[in-house]
Amino acid sequence: MQRRKLVQMSVFVVRNSHFSTYIKSLTNLDVPLVVDDDDPLYADVPKPRKDKSERKPYPTPMKELIRRAKEEKQLRKLQPCRVLEDPPDNGLLVPELVHVAHCVHRCRNSLLSGLSKIIHHVPVHRCRCCSEVHIGKEGHEIRTCTGPGSGSRSATHVWKRGRVSDVVLFPKCFHLYDRAVKPRVLHDERFTVPKISAVLELCMQAGVDLEKFPSKRRSKPVYSIEGRIVDFEEVSDGTSETAATSTTTLLQEDDSCKEEKKSLKEISIMTMDSWFEMVSGVRKLMERYKVWTCGYCPEIQVGPKGHKVRMCKATKHQMRDGMHAWQEATIDDVVGPNYVWHVRDPTDGSVLDNSLTRFYGKAPAVVEMCVQGGAAVPDQYKSMMRLDVVYPQRDEVDLVA
Repeated sequence: MQRRKLVQMSVFVVRNSHFSTYIKSLTNLDVPLVVDDDDPLYADVPKPRKDKSERKPYPTPMKELIRRAKEEKQLRKLQPCRVLEDPPDNGLLVPELVHVAHCVHRCRNSLLSGLSKIIHHVPVHRCRCCSEVHIGKEGHEIRTCTGPGSGSRSATHVWKRGRVSDVVLFPKCFHLYDRAVKPRVLHDERFTVPKISAVLELCMQAGVDLEKFPSKRRSKPVYSIEGRIVDFEEVSDGTSETAATSTTTLLQEDDSCKEEKKSLKEISIMTMDSWFEMVSGVRKLMERYKVWTCGYCPEIQVGPKGHKVRMCKATKHQMRDGMHAWQEATIDDVVGPNYVWHVRDPTDGSVLDNSLTRFYGKAPAVVEMCVQGGAAVPDQYKSMMRLDVVYPQRDEVDLVA
């Protein structure tokens, strides 16, 4: 009994002593413990969605979308017949973005040309059973395969030789001849309307003219009559489109002749610059030209509205009769980064080990390929590549906290 009282008295003394106040003062220090996730210098390795049956997050909040819809409906009631003033909704081009569209188109061709040359020196591997891509001499041993028969192989990848199309992902969409008057592709037109790269379609709607895929160009805005778009302008000839196409082709041929004399390091640096310039240009174009993606599958469409082709096979497609659940697209939907594991020393013959997965970094496949070709590591991907992490040996994994 006396021993219990002595313990209670000692606890009471410690609580009321200066030591407890010193501990409280240490815990109340204003130390920034949380790192801002929006800072590109602290970007971590991207993680896939846990549940693919869930819908993609909306880039714009739902309340903002409802507010815009109410404003458009109120404006339609006040002015049933009006001339659309703001491009590109009125069928006209945005003048300040025509140069950006040509720049993106040129950078896309330069990117594909550079990758086709680097791939002869930097090997690319792709899994036969899933979409995993690895850049290096040999495929990694990280067990992340989710393809058919992966359970019997303990999720080990089965590697084969990759191509340029495996490095950079350009999803395709339907080409729109007239984005203002006929913005939707019907289900019966799915075999007659051609499908091209979404980046190329975005450039064509912003001002790039190609002879193979003609586009409607206007000199006067269209009218909106009770929500329906009506055009009273006559069809113009396409002489200017052919001239612009021939000029662009000549410039591309001149650039390809100059690239043949460059070394691997110079081609890698030029290819990486084209990648970043293309991505920044696509972001500028997407601020004015609408791009839509399905909330459940990777389908994408460039234009004022999404198409009506019933070919969605993702979650809850039976409830929508195969129609896509269209929502606003992001830059990753238009230009797929295709993150791959970073190989710190390509000359070393060691293979990435499955037990050291948490120590490895990632990077977009284009950046990883150019870095192995001799280009410098970009600042925005140094943290994602985890260049400051020291790899432990295989027998030291259990000793690492």
